[in-house]
Amino acid sequence: MGQGGVSWAKTCGDLPIESGVDRMNNRKFFVLIMSILVSIGVAGCAGNSLSIEKPTVQLSSVAVDQLSFTGQTFLLSFDVSNPNPFPLPVRSVRYHVQLADQTFASGETLGDFSIPASGDGNFDISVELDILKSASSLTGVLRGGMGQPVPYELNGSLAVDIPFVKPVPFSTSGVITIASN
Repeated sequence: MGQGGVSWAKTCGDLPIESGVDRMNNRKFFVLIMSILVSIGVAGCAGNSLSIEKPTVQLSSVAVDQLSFTGQTFLLSFDVSNPNPFPLPVRSVRYHVQLADQTFASGETLGDFSIPASGDGNFDISVELDILKSASSLTGVLRGGMGQPVPYELNGSLAVDIPFVKPVPFSTSGVITIASN
């Protein structure tokens, strides 16, 4: 017998559930809590339960990192501005970069960085290109020579490590100069 002559029974693991009238009240409380949790979960799955403003992502530099007879490695640097009042922990970045109307690089890379709340950050992506497969697109991009302005378009998304939030898309365009390291 428990306190006040009420017996306690153990069910659902180690959760104590009172018998009699108190057991009915516990069930109502349990149903209420589960209903609230399910409602939150459904709202989260139906759309972003947390309103996230799109961050601004810009291609800040493209640099030739390494050259060889079979390929070349470019280092793409990006600047990010987070307009949200909370940090954005980035899990991965999906990107598609066009230079001079030619597909230059696309893919997805894992991220392990956070963009501060209402702040700025940056990240780099190393891209390896096969010289035989990319020769025609690189010729168009480098036609004006290194150090010349080249128009770019950037599209992609940031997968953030926040529950129930879909990847946050970004898109921008501008002019970039290709440099060598």
